[in-house]
Amino acid sequence: MKDMVKFETLDLLSNENKIVSEYLQFIDVVDTSIETYKKGLKAFFLYLRENNINRPTRQDVIDFREELKRDGHSLSTVNTYLVSIRNFFKWTNYKELYTDITLNVKSVTVSREHKREALTDEQINLVLSKAKNKKEKAIFLLGLCCGLRANEICNVRISDFVSKGGKILLYVLGKARDGKVDYVVVDKKLYDFLKQYVEEYNIIDYLITSDYKNDGSKVTNKTIRYIVKEMFRRVGIDDKKYSMHSCRHSFATMAIKNGADIREVQQALRHRSLETSMIYLHDLEARNNPCGNIVSNLILGG
Repeated sequence: MKDMVKFETLDLLSNENKIVSEYLQFIDVVDTSIETYKKGLKAFFLYLRENNINRPTRQDVIDFREELKRDGHSLSTVNTYLVSIRNFFKWTNYKELYTDITLNVKSVTVSREHKREALTDEQINLVLSKAKNKKEKAIFLLGLCCGLRANEICNVRISDFVSKGGKILLYVLGKARDGKVDYVVVDKKLYDFLKQYVEEYNIIDYLITSDYKNDGSKVTNKTIRYIVKEMFRRVGIDDKKYSMHSCRHSFATMAIKNGADIREVQQALRHRSLETSMIYLHDLEARNNPCGNIVSNLILGG
């Protein structure tokens, strides 16, 4: 890299592969984060190429952000791409390859409201009754009864289930990069069902395996999300507000409705911030707010 010209005189497009490759080797993150960074940088460099921009400026980053919004990308996706670009240019600045042109470029404001709906008791029972096999049911129950994310389900191995103090704990690999340090408590009935599933499918390592490779390798995030979405569609739940994350949302909502403390929910969902968990409580309180009925009854009679 020492043969490259430093800072603004560097032609980024001509050196794209070399620079991005070294950057990805430099960063210390989990594989899923690397893929996210790759995707964001690929989109940005494609934008530069399409607009013949060899030496981008801060304004080009802002223009890229606005084009993403115009093209209909979700605000969360826009912000994720911006994070990728910011980290990349921090590194180029550190290596004295290119000035950090992302300074003070603002992210877009994302609504604090949850974008995914919780399932009703009736919907949950219907989805379970129409599950095609134990694998589908296992995926759905891990999200619903343990609050696991899709990527966490992908990484569950048989060895992650540990018995301690009379309880079954499941250690999960979440967003952290320091291994499986978080855990959830698995109910005995769910654990007994998972044991049946393991025996029926001859599972020896990863709990949810790929049907396509058929070699015991783990399933992908995309497949997990697709399976759950198809389970929903099968029973007539076909709305973008319902996804794999709806299982996690349902876990939190049902726990709070049935007496769980918000800090218990925070711990179970492994949220670093209590404020994140409060979203579920606020959503539930808003739905149960009687003000609309009270005022309507006063005006219209009831």
